[in-house]
Amino acid sequence: MQECYNIERRYAGLLGNQCSVLIITLVGVCGEEPAGAIVEPMRDPRFQPGTSLLLDVRLSADNPTSDEMRPRARWLATLQAKGLSSRCAIVIGPRTHEFGLARMAATHLEIQGLELEIFTGLNEALEWLSNASALGAASI
Repeated sequence: MQECYNIERRYAGLLGNQCSVLIITLVGVCGEEPAGAIVEPMRDPRFQPGTSLLLDVRLSADNPTSDEMRPRARWLATLQAKGLSSRCAIVIGPRTHEFGLARMAATHLEIQGLELEIFTGLNEALEWLSNASALGAASI
């Protein structure tokens, strides 16, 4: 079976600091499979605490229900203790229902103490995550 995701790590310099972003691109119908795509790089010794998560779902065919999203949000929140940032971004495509699904995901994540912003472009999402990391580093 072919994997339905692609893992990419990006590092951007911010005010002399490094920002790490884990980009997961979902393709086709994935179901629960992306969980492995998130956890796998977190096991890597090069994983940096505070790494932000960016989900690119423009090529995804998944249409999860609210009941399916709720446990996913709870699970994702547990990854903060393992170093994942509380700020996440999602890049959606032009289909109208994608925004509704992303808003539903954002609501479930917010209840768990995570912040999810919705974008239609990868560069804008990366910029937001980078600025969020820079603000966090400046306030320390």
